[in-house]
Amino acid sequence: MTEVNWDDKWRLGFHLMPPTGWLNDPNGLCQFQGIYHVFFQYSPDDPNGGTKYWGHYTSQDMLNWQYVGIALSPEEVFESHGVYSGSALVKDGKMNLYYTGNVKLDGDYDYIYEGRQGNTILVDSEDGVTFGRKKCLMTNADYPSHLSCHIRDPKVVTGESIGIEDENCYMFLGARTREDTGEVLLYKSGNLTDWELVNILKDKIPFGYMWECPDAFMLDGKKFLSISPQGVQQDGINYQNVYQSGYYEVTGSFDQEYQLERFKEWDRGFDFYAPQTFQDENGRRILIGWIGMPDEPSQTNPTVAQGWQNALTVPREIFLKEGKVMQYPVAELEKLRLSRHTFVSGCTSERRKMYDAEITVVSEDIKIVISEGIELVYDKTHEILTLSFDQEKNLGYGRNKRSVHLQSCEQIRILVDTSCLEIYLNGGEEVFTTRFYTEDGMSDFCVTEGDAKVTYWEMEGLHIDLSAL
Repeated sequence: MTEVNWDDKWRLGFHLMPPTGWLNDPNGLCQFQGIYHVFFQYSPDDPNGGTKYWGHYTSQDMLNWQYVGIALSPEEVFESHGVYSGSALVKDGKMNLYYTGNVKLDGDYDYIYEGRQGNTILVDSEDGVTFGRKKCLMTNADYPSHLSCHIRDPKVVTGESIGIEDENCYMFLGARTREDTGEVLLYKSGNLTDWELVNILKDKIPFGYMWECPDAFMLDGKKFLSISPQGVQQDGINYQNVYQSGYYEVTGSFDQEYQLERFKEWDRGFDFYAPQTFQDENGRRILIGWIGMPDEPSQTNPTVAQGWQNALTVPREIFLKEGKVMQYPVAELEKLRLSRHTFVSGCTSERRKMYDAEITVVSEDIKIVISEGIELVYDKTHEILTLSFDQEKNLGYGRNKRSVHLQSCEQIRILVDTSCLEIYLNGGEEVFTTRFYTEDGMSDFCVTEGDAKVTYWEMEGLHIDLSAL
């Protein structure tokens, strides 16, 4: 395994990142026996990605974390080319992990329509750290015949959690058809191992060629289906990333007749994909996403030279407010705040590696500049908020501009962590996540136009035990 470079100026402080190597999708998110578990797609020896394992972090409070090590490795024939994404179901005193075992057959195949196996695997644990024998539950032969080889990312939930009044559990599987449209397969089971197809969820108008990383949950009695569709065409300022992540509100029933209402993106930044949610023991619905973007040719991450790439968002609580799905950093993160500072428009903060800024907008328009090369601008006339990088400064390494429609901009919260920004608008009505890279891993910010009241705190990092490396 590559050695950790503790002097790396871009190493993140309060975001979970790979100890070394490559990280992508969050997997198996849950709270089990009082402990938070975050698994993640992991290639420990290659910052550009490679054979996928599951890495594993645990915490009692989402502030003090322990890297437990590699939880799942591709050891069996039915997962020989990678332990792909999946989820956790806590039931009957056990943690049940469901995931996709990726297999690429030898031969001259395209690996889309022929030559690939996406096997659905189950492994369980009584302590959340040691795992039993892996069971292959379904292979491509068990899936509907109209599908390509791309079937993956099982999310398993109880019927009660998605508004189905029975004792079955339900599995959502992302899929790509042979006609190149995305959809989600819905299975049910009464024993966690034998699964029956009960429905196929899709948009009335084809929306992308593949639906990855499905998730389903309820907020205040409303049902939601989250997906990461690939192949969606840009529509003005919408769908600007190479792949998207968002959600539908679902009317009707997941297992019977249903309607998928308007798709909305989770995050409008450059670096957000494959989110997963879970409900903790306090009843909060918490979302964590991957700070990264696969197959994006226009932007890079210079941390590759330091032996690692990508990270996970801070845990975000998601909830409904006035009919809108909101997302906001969990309250625990405020315990990382240190010294408090206030200033008004025209003043510039001190340069810090990590800080948390809360900005109350007094004027209609506002412009915030970070490290003289990143602009956050709200234009009330057009009701557009834009995050943009000065291309000459090269803080974005290929990232340029992203925008969102916003009726008003009243509150802005910016989490800044050495080489990552998470920007929350109006208490989480819209969010932008992006990587950025200053020369020394430090930054400052200033409200250069408009009137605002600013409070910011220097932040300390998470306490992470990496002794298992």
